[in-house]
Amino acid sequence: MSDSCCRIFRGEAWACFLLRIWIGMRLFFAGLTKWKGTNEETGAVEFKPENGDKIKEAIVDQMANATPLPKGMLETYATTLPWALIIVGIWVVVGLFSRLALFAAGVLILSLSFGLMLMPEDIEATFRGIEIIVIALALITVKYNILAVDNLIGLAIGGDRGGDCSDGAGEEKPARRKKD
Repeated sequence: MSDSCCRIFRGEAWACFLLRIWIGMRLFFAGLTKWKGTNEETGAVEFKPENGDKIKEAIVDQMANATPLPKGMLETYATTLPWALIIVGIWVVVGLFSRLALFAAGVLILSLSFGLMLMPEDIEATFRGIEIIVIALALITVKYNILAVDNLIGLAIGGDRGGDCSDGAGEEKPARRKKD
């Protein structure tokens, strides 16, 4: 059985895949909801960057009143946050440079945690901590990554390096030295 075929049946591979997809979807939808609004004519829910101004103002005002963070810094952060969440979310789901994408996801969540920890009631920071744990688990299992663009690139430039599955470890065995 080929190494790539064997890797796809490993529990760690599916754990990484499921974690990666969840993290990417979480980031993507968190960014998208920053642009959620209602069409005044039809009453339908719509997602447009223009809708984000009301949400951005509410977040900036709340954070400026409850934390020592400067309002200008909060406005810049609130403007770029939806874009960063959406871009990194897509990056994680697709699996392009998975380690770097997951690290970027962790940094984004950590940045959210920083502001939330300064709030009087910081229960939301605890939820961000749980998300950091999920991202850490994904980073731990990323060496078993499957169904990602990383794998396609790896196959195209260097063949499958998934390891020998015959020993059940899924890791490459060290090369044997020839006896002289």
